[in-house]
Amino acid sequence: MNKKNNIFAICVLFVFCVISLTPYLIMCLCCFSTSADIKGGTVLSNISWRNLCNNIKFAIDGTPLIQTIINSFFVSTVASLIGLLVALLGAYYYVYQNAHHSKIWFYLTICAMYIPEATLLIPSFVLFKNMGILNTYFAVICVSLSVPFLVYLFKQNALLLPKDMIKSARMDGATELSIFFRVFIPALREIILAAFIIAFFNAWNSIMLPVVILQSEAKFTNAIYLNSLGSIWFGDYAVLMTSIVISTLPILALFLLFQRYIKKASKLY
Repeated sequence: MNKKNNIFAICVLFVFCVISLTPYLIMCLCCFSTSADIKGGTVLSNISWRNLCNNIKFAIDGTPLIQTIINSFFVSTVASLIGLLVALLGAYYYVYQNAHHSKIWFYLTICAMYIPEATLLIPSFVLFKNMGILNTYFAVICVSLSVPFLVYLFKQNALLLPKDMIKSARMDGATELSIFFRVFIPALREIILAAFIIAFFNAWNSIMLPVVILQSEAKFTNAIYLNSLGSIWFGDYAVLMTSIVISTLPILALFLLFQRYIKKASKLY
């Protein structure tokens, strides 16, 4: 019975994988075609490596595509690392400090996840403008943080750690800072790596707030640039598809690189 259930689950997952990958595969296929064929619905009639080379050339030459990928990588990496550190500190405080009203502060932190991002557009714009940091990477990094979700993730996993581990470290005379960096963080290593991927993807795909904050094309993130290509004024669909596929390569490489850590994290608890 269990074997039949496993086979059924595998078949269902396979079907969902095929359905999920089909749009991406079609997008990759369009890279080998031309815009006229895509618009005419005859993509398969003109597939060639020459079209791919031409599309890559037009997508990169004279465009800020590569620069926007670099910008996104910088913003996403810094935002992820800062978010991880702040969330880990918060989780450590909520679990091991036993301070008054810590539960209330934790619930308030979680409630921040339910604030619609659209409601933050005008307040964020006015705040950063008054602070003089509008159109800066610092402002984009601030709005790209995923602290509330990461705090919840780390706190729930920290509750599963043996509390005697922290008590023993305190009895040995270790400071809270030493316990945090030498005991707490190593114990959550697998979860931290998985959380980094989640935070990185979230920052990479963020567009609503960054598009309001960034006003210089040289500082555009990849999501903002691709959004501008998708406007009605850009008619070369082949180049658009090629630009999107190129933009997905860093994310795909990062996922494949950390795939084994994500699997380990899913099996830990």
